[in-house]
Amino acid sequence: MTSLPEANPHEFAGRVALVTGAAGQGIGHAVARRLLQGGADVVITDVHGGRVKKVSEELKGLNLDGQVLGLVLDVTQFAEADGVAHEVQRQLGPVRILVNNAAYNVMAPIWEYRPEDWARVMDTNINGPWYLSKLFMTQMREAGGGAIVNVSTIAPDVGGLGLEGPYAVSKGGLNTLTRSCAHEGGPFNIRANTVTMGLVRGTRFTDVLHPEMVPAAVEASPLKALPEASDIAEAVAFLASDRARFITGETINISAGEHMRY
Repeated sequence: MTSLPEANPHEFAGRVALVTGAAGQGIGHAVARRLLQGGADVVITDVHGGRVKKVSEELKGLNLDGQVLGLVLDVTQFAEADGVAHEVQRQLGPVRILVNNAAYNVMAPIWEYRPEDWARVMDTNINGPWYLSKLFMTQMREAGGGAIVNVSTIAPDVGGLGLEGPYAVSKGGLNTLTRSCAHEGGPFNIRANTVTMGLVRGTRFTDVLHPEMVPAAVEASPLKALPEASDIAEAVAFLASDRARFITGETINISAGEHMRY
């Protein structure tokens, strides 16, 4: 496979980007890094305070043009989200790029699913992104526009393929939220799009928790390969940029063609 193109270091200059679930070593981290390489001021948010500090310091150490701000945020806690929105605006200005990446999954048969697990999946995967969209679309309207990118999955299209039905339900809701934000945000120059995927290398789910799922996914892919977290980050950066200025309410699937098999 060829390498990804070099980022334009001025593409996002003057824009503030907030990424949720950005302090792991997976997609959120890769997205934050890519937006920073494009010149954005990047807000790293995650529920884990220690990791937020570590990743923020790492990105600051790249000595790129954009500023880096790390804030603890549990997306299920609306009061925390209010505080983060206020703090970001105070320190950096209005958020112009929102990437709803934080997610939670409990794999179990529907008939064994606990109500508390269902509630946490829905709170993290759909209620949190809705509330953050509500907050930051307000800032985007006042700033003259912006872009939302929701990180989703092919799971809603296939019902989860077993043991992750609630996760699929929540992500299906997220996909619909994208289109609602696109419709309502359009008159204010706010775009909203979704990036979906199957298994992705460079994530904890694929590399640590379920490496046994990789061979079947590779075989199902026409390209006989899996995308990396950096490939997802590149798609997010494209959708957040002016290169995609007439793309809104859409879904871009990055699964090396695996999605076509279902």
